[in-house]
This record gives sequence, C-alpha cells and structure tokens, in this order.
Amino acid sequence: MVKNYTDLWKWFLGAIGIYFASQLTTIYIPIMLAIVIAFILNPFVNWLCEIFPLIGRGSSVLLAFLCMLLVFSGIGMFVLIPFIHEFDNFMINVPILLTKIQTALEALQHNTWGMPWNVNLMLDRMLDSVTSLSTEAARNILNTLVGMASRIIELIVVPVLTFYFLRDGRLLRDKFINLYSIEKRPKVQTVLAEFAKVISGYIHGQAWISSIIGLLVFAGMYLLGVDYPMVWGLLATCTEMIPIIGPIIGAIPAIILAYLVSPSLAVKVIVFYIVIHQLENHIIVPNVMGHVIELHPVLVIISLLIGGKLLGIMGMIIAVPAAALLKVLLQQFGLTER
Repeated sequence: MVKNYTDLWKWFLGAIGIYFASQLTTIYIPIMLAIVIAFILNPFVNWLCEIFPLIGRGSSVLLAFLCMLLVFSGIGMFVLIPFIHEFDNFMINVPILLTKIQTALEALQHNTWGMPWNVNLMLDRMLDSVTSLSTEAARNILNTLVGMASRIIELIVVPVLTFYFLRDGRLLRDKFINLYSIEKRPKVQTVLAEFAKVISGYIHGQAWISSIIGLLVFAGMYLLGVDYPMVWGLLATCTEMIPIIGPIIGAIPAIILAYLVSPSLAVKVIVFYIVIHQLENHIIVPNVMGHVIELHPVLVIISLLIGGKLLGIMGMIIAVPAAALLKVLLQQFGLTER
C-alpha cells in the first residue's frame, strides 16, 4: 500500500512538473541553444584539455570560445556580409515577386476552363493568399525584427549557460546521479550515457548534413542562374533541420522564383532538388548520421506533428531527437523489466 501511494505521488508530482514546464516555453530556446553549442564544442574542449592539461577545463572552454569567435568572424567577413547584401536585394524585390506570382496565378486561373471546380477553388484561395501576403509582408517583417530584438536579452544568457555546461557538465551529471539510491545509480548512469550519445550524434550529424546540403543548393542555384543563390542555400541549411518535410519547404520558394523566370528553369530546379534529395537519402545521411536515430518514418512524422503542435517550428526541430530519447528511455525500462 505504501509503495502504491509512493508511485501515485511520483506520478502526481511528474504531472505538475510537466504542467509548469509547458508554461515556461519562452526559456526553452536559450537553454536548447546552449545545450547544442555545448555538445558541438565539447569534443574540442576535451581535445584542448588533453593538449594543455595544466590550464584547466575552464580555461580550455574560454579558449574554445575564442576559437569559435575567430571562426565566426571569418564566416561573417567572407559569407555573412555578401549574404546580407543579397538578402537586402531579395527583400527589396519581394513586392515585385509577389506581383509576378499574382499575375501568374491570374493567368492560370483564366486558363482553367473545363477543370474541376476544386482546382478553381484552390487557385482562388492561392490568389487571395498572395494578395493578403503582399499587403502584410512589410508588417510581418517589422514584427519579426521587433520579436528578435525582444529576445536579445534572453539570448545573452546562451554563452553563460554554455560555459557552465562545458565546464561543470560532468559535475552536474554526477550530482543528478547521486539523487538516486545506490542500486539505481548504474541504470541512471547508463541512461544518461545513452542520452548523451544520441544527442551528440544527432547534433553533429545534423550540423554536417545541413552544411553540406546548404553548400550544394547554393552551388546548384548559382550554376543554374537562379537569383539569390545564397538565400536559397541558407534556407536549405535551416529547413534541413526539419526531417522529411524540411527539404520540401526549402525547395518550394526557389522553384516558384525559377518558374517566374521561365518554366524550363523551374523544371531544371525541380530535377536538381530531386537529385539532391536522392543523394541525401542514399549517400549523405547514411554516411554522416549512421544509426544514431533509428526511428521508423511513421514515428518521425508523428513526432513532427506533435512537436509542431506544441512548440511550432522549434518543436518540429527537436521532435525527432526527443522521440529518439524517449525510445532510449523505453528500451532501458524494458531491460529493467527483464
């Protein structure tokens, strides 16, 4: 009876914890960013500790931060500044592009005689969407900039959290393990080790895959003569973080822009993205990601739907690793039962 009451209290406290966690979604982004950066830098910090054992881990973390700052400074000088210039030109031409899309939809709508009524209805809705988008584009951009400015204070804590995660990560892990009884500590340590393996493998693999796909898309768009190749490369890099549907989301704007130039160019862009998708699925992902995330596509899609419903785009990005961690947890519970 006592055990039943204890289990009931555990479930009750767990439910309360989940409820309060759901009310604090605004703090998730800086924490997740700090965790991601910590996992990316951790191998480099460990290497620095081996090379310079006398300076201590804290100094190694600061040295890693300095190296990261130098790398990002180089990226900013040779990549970010040209990208900002190209993105400014793209944003200036957004109203013109929307007008061209509206004109193309109107022309297509006039040539749909004899087509099913649902096709005409879909075109009407697309035309209304483009019209409303053209009137609200400037306001949306302004709202985005204001939202980013309001989160600057939250993002300031990211390097601070990253520093402590890198310096005291093992200490925090040991303190967490010591919260459990002696007989449960080996199991908790195993679960945490599996968690770290999955998260580290996923972050490093996803970073490489996103970078490779972004560079390939940039090169392809540049060689095909599509305007704003750096924009489409960065878009592909970002959307690649969302499994399955991310590459499709990243391809659609480039295809539409190519179609506004000429239908033949749009066909070339579509073929290019199909080739990239096949390379990703059969060569890049198997060699880079390996067997870090062993989830059935159905589970991936369900995870994306749940993550998108709870946390939007950020939820879709973290849905797959979260599902992989849940799988690890269930496997460990299964081993415990046996």
